[in-house]
Amino acid sequence: MDTHPARLVVIHPMYTAREYRYHLTAIDDSLVVHHHADGRFQLELRPMVKLTARGAKSYGAALRQIAADLETGYRIVIVDRDRFLADLEQLAREHASDKDRDEIERAAQIIAERTRYQMLDSLFEAPAEYLMGRYLLAARERRTKARKHEQSGLNCMYGIPTPRSEQLWHSLRHQWCSPRSNAAGRVAWENWCRANRPAMPKIAA
Repeated sequence: MDTHPARLVVIHPMYTAREYRYHLTAIDDSLVVHHHADGRFQLELRPMVKLTARGAKSYGAALRQIAADLETGYRIVIVDRDRFLADLEQLAREHASDKDRDEIERAAQIIAERTRYQMLDSLFEAPAEYLMGRYLLAARERRTKARKHEQSGLNCMYGIPTPRSEQLWHSLRHQWCSPRSNAAGRVAWENWCRANRPAMPKIAA
């Protein structure tokens, strides 16, 4: 792919270490990007989804959301795609109620049919200049508070650390977009942050 897709979702799964294994526990804030025919970018951030056995329906709901996105025509980029899809599908099946089982199976079938051409791993066909940055992003801890003296930029905007899915999108944007559309994407992101994130606290004189 050498052009930005018209509709894109960037997903960053979260795992927790337990008894020498890593368990899928959440999907971090996911970025949804619409790239309109006139060159405009429109962004939306879906909040983090916790995946737990206590809320067993969350596995099936997450699987169905991905299937619905695929049916609607979104391209999806996922950090560690194959492992995440296998884990999510297994957990959704294990915790599905009898009432939900048919929907889970339908969602799994949609995902299986479209994985190859509609879903990408974050490292898939990434040029060498992007690989190291994406490895670092995949390993970066989730942060919701800025560090002391952290300036606004790609890592932090208006006192709030940039979600990892957004940071990954910046790398994808550089890879897929022409210089002109890349700049338009950056401006759209800055405008979106300005409208959707609180301003930095004012320091009293």
